Amino acid sequence: YPGARVDVGNHFYCYSFEPSDHWSEFFAQQPELQAYFQGVMERHGVTDHVRFNTEVTSAVWDDADGTWAVTVRTPDGDCETLRARAVISAVGQLNAPYVPDFPGAEQFAGPAFHTARWDHDVDLTGRNVVMIGAGATGFQVAPAIADTVGTLTIFQRTAQWMFPNPNYHAKVGPGVRWALRHLPFYGRWYRFLIFWPGCDSGLAAAKVDPEWPDQQRAVSAANDLARMMFTEWITSQIDGDEELAAKVVPDYPATGKRTLQDNGSWLKTLTRDNVELVRCGIARIEPDAVVDTEGRRHPADVLIYATGFRVNDFLSSLRITGRDGADLHRSWGDKPAAYLGITIPGFPNFFCMYGPGTNLASGGSLIFHSECEMRYITGCLDELIASGRKAMEPRPDRYDDWYDRCQAELKTMVWSQPSIKHSFYKNADGVVHSLSPWRLVDYWSWTRTPDPDDFVLQ
Repeated sequence: YPGARVDVGNHFYCYSFEPSDHWSEFFAQQPELQAYFQGVMERHGVTDHVRFNTEVTSAVWDDADGTWAVTVRTPDGDCETLRARAVISAVGQLNAPYVPDFPGAEQFAGPAFHTARWDHDVDLTGRNVVMIGAGATGFQVAPAIADTVGTLTIFQRTAQWMFPNPNYHAKVGPGVRWALRHLPFYGRWYRFLIFWPGCDSGLAAAKVDPEWPDQQRAVSAANDLARMMFTEWITSQIDGDEELAAKVVPDYPATGKRTLQDNGSWLKTLTRDNVELVRCGIARIEPDAVVDTEGRRHPADVLIYATGFRVNDFLSSLRITGRDGADLHRSWGDKPAAYLGITIPGFPNFFCMYGPGTNLASGGSLIFHSECEMRYITGCLDELIASGRKAMEPRPDRYDDWYDRCQAELKTMVWSQPSIKHSFYKNADGVVHSLSPWRLVDYWSWTRTPDPDDFVLQ
């Protein structure tokens, strides 16, 4: 989608075994990111082993021979069954777009699409565009299209906290590139410089102090300081416009939802004459307009859904059947979990990457986390092969202990605060299962080598 870029520093949002000094921006845009990952695939010979345009629909465990029967739908629509000793799910948490069911949406006469399925054939020039949603994606889309569209109406359910980052759209200068390429160990130092302050140190502002008096405003002294800093940054950009301030300054504790990085482009966009931010709900959608809950009608030629993903429906695109016919989604119920976010009792030789409890809300790179997970999975496969066994799965007591510890720790973090509504971190019951409450350095340590005592091998 227009404006798509990473919000983790590029020199940390890349593989440790494939560090890159070529980035043109500190927070690169999507085409450059895609080119990097595609280049890694090609250099390591991965591309030849990928079946593109092929959908995995189900996987069934055969306890007799210790294999999975994996059903795939090929590009021509036929189904094929593959046999595998092990299955690794890498579908992640942000793979199934979420579009709310608005009354009348099916009657809309113009183009309508989700940001994750952007229709590049639609010319937005001079059109009346309504964008529903203004979280992390909408925050990038709006500034990228505002000077092209005729009008842009943005529906935002809750305001987002943002912190200043002057490098968010900045180019990498030749001096940085030279140092990364020529100075010994500079690249690793620079990677750590991004990693530590932006990741584990960020947990301090997310930790709840139960003695803090006003939990609606902030959850601790550090969190209150973050709120004051973020508020000053926001209000400094709107020239005393109290009406706009009421719309854009959040009413919940800082860092309680995904915190956005800002170099001034978002609020500058909102002050344009052709842009309006609407903070009330949507009553219905008509063929050529969106009607809000206050009865106002907003003309629309194009609808853009920046409404996020089905984050809490883990592995929703797959049907996984484990030992004794156990269905993974029924086994999970409303409590999706995996030991270290990776393995699940009753589902032998099945591993998750970016599974339950591995999303990062306090800063950090999912690329780093994926390396931790993949190293651990490889260690499990090595153990399975070396032992001469055919199946391994985590012990139920280790799985239960991990879940209990994660939930206990999550309840001490701002993301679980009851004062925070409408957070994609929470499920329908207000419980967080998607996030990791742990320091990255701890997760790195826990996943370095699997402990055979954590598993049942058969």
